[in-house]
Amino acid sequence: MNARLGRKEKSPAAKGPRGAKAAARATTRDRVLVAWASIPAKPGPIWILVTEAGLREIRLSGEHKPTGKELRARGWRLVRRPRWIAPVRKAIERYLEGREQRLDLPLDLAFGTPFQRRVWEAARGIPYGQVVSYADLAKRSGFANASRAVGNALGANPVPIVVPCHRIIHADQSIGGFSSGLTWKRFLLELERGQLEFTWKPRRRFFFAG
Repeated sequence: MNARLGRKEKSPAAKGPRGAKAAARATTRDRVLVAWASIPAKPGPIWILVTEAGLREIRLSGEHKPTGKELRARGWRLVRRPRWIAPVRKAIERYLEGREQRLDLPLDLAFGTPFQRRVWEAARGIPYGQVVSYADLAKRSGFANASRAVGNALGANPVPIVVPCHRIIHADQSIGGFSSGLTWKRFLLELERGQLEFTWKPRRRFFFAG
């Protein structure tokens, strides 16, 4: 028997300093390249994270600011790519100014179960200036009896505003929850409120519940 068949190949790191450096370079090359920027808004900054393929995350100021350490732990590498950032920044700035209603930006989501992605896709179909209930969104998603699970899927939405989970409220017209905080949800609803319409007959006047 050829003894070499059972011999384990040494890892680059085990071959000395040069091997360790080569391994580190290979690890860096394998990371997903992500560019990020912040956009000012009345409630606080909006952080956008973008890959070459599309928008990966939006974080509102109720969440923590992205850090290099965190992104490296996720296998991402921060890079400067103004051309990736520019169309996303422009669209969101126009939205905040009331000049953009359709945020048809390409997405490059890093996670999401098939169920979550169906809910997010259904939420993305809710037009600007309209709100629907959690029960209605559950029906639109194809899960009529899963309102609570639909609410949990919205809480995991990585791209709020673009997937407009702020447009989903309770059937009694109270505001419901929002992963980035109710200050943001109120702000976004008020931003669109000039054209706010209900997709069901309201039982009482719309209000913001704390």
